[in-house]
Amino acid sequence: MHVRRLQARPSQDSETDVTLRLKAGDEQAFEEVFFLYYKHLHAIGIKFLKDPERAEDAVQDIFLKLWDHRDALNETCSIKGFLSISMKNHVLNVIRDSHQSIWEYLSAETEEAYGEDTTGNAFQLQEYGEILEQGLRQLPPQRARVFRMRVFNGLDNEQVARQLSISVNTVKFQFSQASKFLKEYLGRHADLEGIVPMLLLFELFS
Repeated sequence: MHVRRLQARPSQDSETDVTLRLKAGDEQAFEEVFFLYYKHLHAIGIKFLKDPERAEDAVQDIFLKLWDHRDALNETCSIKGFLSISMKNHVLNVIRDSHQSIWEYLSAETEEAYGEDTTGNAFQLQEYGEILEQGLRQLPPQRARVFRMRVFNGLDNEQVARQLSISVNTVKFQFSQASKFLKEYLGRHADLEGIVPMLLLFELFS
């Protein structure tokens, strides 16, 4: 099933009203949400997947899931926030499932930006991954665990908090501190071209 590009104009209803209508199966409300947030979600896809077709497919999947699971929507929460988180999680799954091709797109962007040969990408990326692991081993255990769960396991802050029995604010703080340290660590131990893909992944979860 493919979501067509709808040309509906957003109404003056509040986001809460639109959510309630969407939960009730109102297709016009769905069209309004699609019209409002399509470009935003597509921009997220392009930013991290570096492939218009993959980005388009990801957006279509997110809107299909929104419609299929509309009954679970919470009218007190932001639809834009919900869609943005869903899109980022979906992008992570795409990256995980198509790991090599995504790294190739990121590396190609690096080559274009810095004008240097990157024929050793596969070896280099493995080396940068090892550097990242070395940095993780220098973090306090809980901080490293939070980072791994957020980035490698694709969990959101609430899921990490529940699994570790800590507050969401603690998860946010630990992840922020881990990301800051690892960015600095990569900056000291890896060349600029090599850390660009990893910094993009960090940005995805920030």
